[in-house]
Amino acid sequence: MSFHGGNIVATAKDLGCDVSDLIDMSSNLTPLGAVPGLYESIISSLNQIAYLPETGSETLIGKFAEKYGIKENQIMAGNGTTEFIFALPAAGDCDHAVIVNPTYSDYRLACEWQQLPVYSFVLQYEEQFCLNLEKLSSRLKGRELVFICNPNNPTGVLTASKDLLQCALANPDTTFLVDESYLSFTREESLLHYELPENLYILCSFSKIYGIPGLRLGFIISSEDNIQKLTRQRKPWGVNRVAQISGEFLLDHGDHYQEEVVCFLEQNKNNFVQQLNKIKGVDVVPGKANFILCHLDKDISVDELQTKMLKKKIMIRNCNTFEGLGEHFFRISLKDERSNNYCLLSLQEILGTE
Repeated sequence: MSFHGGNIVATAKDLGCDVSDLIDMSSNLTPLGAVPGLYESIISSLNQIAYLPETGSETLIGKFAEKYGIKENQIMAGNGTTEFIFALPAAGDCDHAVIVNPTYSDYRLACEWQQLPVYSFVLQYEEQFCLNLEKLSSRLKGRELVFICNPNNPTGVLTASKDLLQCALANPDTTFLVDESYLSFTREESLLHYELPENLYILCSFSKIYGIPGLRLGFIISSEDNIQKLTRQRKPWGVNRVAQISGEFLLDHGDHYQEEVVCFLEQNKNNFVQQLNKIKGVDVVPGKANFILCHLDKDISVDELQTKMLKKKIMIRNCNTFEGLGEHFFRISLKDERSNNYCLLSLQEILGTE
């Protein structure tokens, strides 16, 4: 679990400062802060923690189904998408897993916990970490569980949803788990808008786009049979009452906020990337998400850069724990304009400019 970024509480403790003193650009959350009205909704409903939540988050799932035009029995709400990342390897329907790396470390951890053999399909820096689905398909023999994050974390590279769907259709004996945790930061159409084949599961997270990772709220969507099978294996009350209330509020009021986030990225990311590319020894990997992967081609190590940025109270993501990356990569998530500018200035002071 130490492989995760965004551990702002522990970092502040180590530095002897307040959490509010830090600028956390290591965690891939919305740059616009809290959704207006969300905190007030939570506070006004706190008395509801005095009784049990809905066993299966029925109201929440009903709203989710209505929003995306899918059936309620195709959806499960859970304690973050992490619950489902660990649930699929535990289901025992596959002989081994294929993980498209570099990517989120919990995919491998979930398989290791179940002693499910893992094979890596490693994307290449020289190819800007683009996913070649034909090449991936040629490696599949059947009874695999394939993990694909789209857009991918930490590269930010986006694969067209229609191409992922065609890949799943072309490999009916392989199970695909497509993690769309960061798709809301783009204008790419979700796979939820397509008719899903039996071998395809979709993950949807509220943590990143709405900035509520501490509430733990995520969804898995698949065929009715697949969701029924997962439901039989889970414990009741998988989502706490505060998370249910928050999710219901966000499904009712979150669309305008999400559009504002996407517009903010469209207005600010290109300039930020241009300034990053002017810094000595920094090469930016083209991506579509709210975060940016950078390659550091200098004598200074990423470990040293991370330490120097922390002295300026800025957290960046050291990517040396991502399989297929190593010690020359770091990731930055966009924040508000002032924080972004301070980050660029700090990097320029440490590394210099071209």
